[in-house]
Amino acid sequence: MNTRDSKEILNLVTTLKEANTYLASSEEMSLELLEQVITNCLTASDNISQTLQTFGELDHYQAELATYQSLLKDFLATISQAGELAYTAQAIAECLDQITIKLKAKHKRQVVFLPYKASMWDSLASIYEAASADPSCDAYVIPIPYFTKDEHGKLKDFHYEGDLFPKEVPITSWKDYPLAKKRPDIIYIHNPYDDGNGITTVFQTFYSDKLKQYTDLLVYVPYFVSLHERKHYEYALNKGIENADVVFIQDDVIKAGYQSAWKKFAQENPTYPKERLEKVLTKMVALGNPKYDALNKTNPSTYPLPNEWKKKIYRPDGSKKTVVFYNTTILDFNIHREKMWAKWIDVFNFFFSHQDEYTLIWRPHPLLFDVIKLMSSELAASYQQLVEQFKVAQFGIYDDSPDFYLAYTYADAFYGDLSSMAELFRKLGRPVIQQLVDYSTAQIPAEFDYTLVEKRLANQEIIREYELPLAKVPSFLVTLDSRPTATNYHFGLDIHRYVMNLANK
Repeated sequence: MNTRDSKEILNLVTTLKEANTYLASSEEMSLELLEQVITNCLTASDNISQTLQTFGELDHYQAELATYQSLLKDFLATISQAGELAYTAQAIAECLDQITIKLKAKHKRQVVFLPYKASMWDSLASIYEAASADPSCDAYVIPIPYFTKDEHGKLKDFHYEGDLFPKEVPITSWKDYPLAKKRPDIIYIHNPYDDGNGITTVFQTFYSDKLKQYTDLLVYVPYFVSLHERKHYEYALNKGIENADVVFIQDDVIKAGYQSAWKKFAQENPTYPKERLEKVLTKMVALGNPKYDALNKTNPSTYPLPNEWKKKIYRPDGSKKTVVFYNTTILDFNIHREKMWAKWIDVFNFFFSHQDEYTLIWRPHPLLFDVIKLMSSELAASYQQLVEQFKVAQFGIYDDSPDFYLAYTYADAFYGDLSSMAELFRKLGRPVIQQLVDYSTAQIPAEFDYTLVEKRLANQEIIREYELPLAKVPSFLVTLDSRPTATNYHFGLDIHRYVMNLANK
């Protein structure tokens, strides 16, 4: 039961109190009017009972409601027979006061988090931590099921990842928390696409237009963070942003990009209502993203090195190899296709040939295989074969776990396609190297400028592969301060406080 429902019940109880005062103070009243007022009171108390029953909370108030109705019914029956009887105003007032006290004491704001992929939970995790630590909130994590689609856009495979979330996060089944019935005060989502994603879709029950009907505050937090270097914001044009009450964006630069995309959309669609556009623009708030908060925990005490990883990262003499995090994305594969496939093989050949010096942690986008399947079953089979060959070769680590921060803890450099992963990694003060499909991985330029690379790194800028080729990474890292960069972000707490302030208005 959310705040709105609780207030509605309290308003009904207040009306019953006013009726009680009216009945107690009216010295002369016809039996007909008396019956009408009491019947109305009984109907109102029945409505209260039914509402509480809907939310599964009637038992907590049953005694007081039953006593209240009994007092009214007994009074009405007796006065109908005897014609005169003192009205039991005090006893009735005590019942109503007790109901009011219970309603006010019991209520906490219901805050629901609806992630769909466990690997994207980091975009909501620190908000949940703030909400669960808030004594005025009851926080629920409810992973929602989703489907992947076939090449024709039809629903194909069912997925539910509730068992993949961190052990310390209590999970509530989506079957056990009917949103339409519970009507939580606040709902957080990180999937805004509804039916607009060609690869996956959550159940229609959890589309943003439906969720908006079940809550006072629908909050959208992107499951990714954006690179300033990429100026395209078409992904901002989604139904979740239209339907949400507030949208949190990582910073003012990206917020301006979102707003520009919507303004351009409105210009190209003159019938789009101006007031609707204004609402979309004003609901955007640049207050960070919880994904940054997760960087605070990228240390060995939080992420101890698994033995299987340790054997690959450390040499027999105990010295550490250069660990490179390799990121492959959907967007870059879609753009380059055959060239990108050849690049992958070139990269793997390089690391296989230099496995005494490097360990490669390969982390493909979690939906990359699903995209490849949409293209071709033969290509999907080839991709699976490539993955198996990588695993068997044992020169690197294939990481498809829900939590990539383990890899971030031990990686010395980022390499690959630019995405959220690159944006996060550079906050750790380590090199972020963009792979180039037309650049031979083993190639070393005749002239290599350490000063330029150091400047880019100091400014947290993207380093192109020709500026810092993989063969030069170990020697470059030796020149750096080996102490890890510590972060102290708290965007999740900031977002929680902002939303609670909205809820309290």
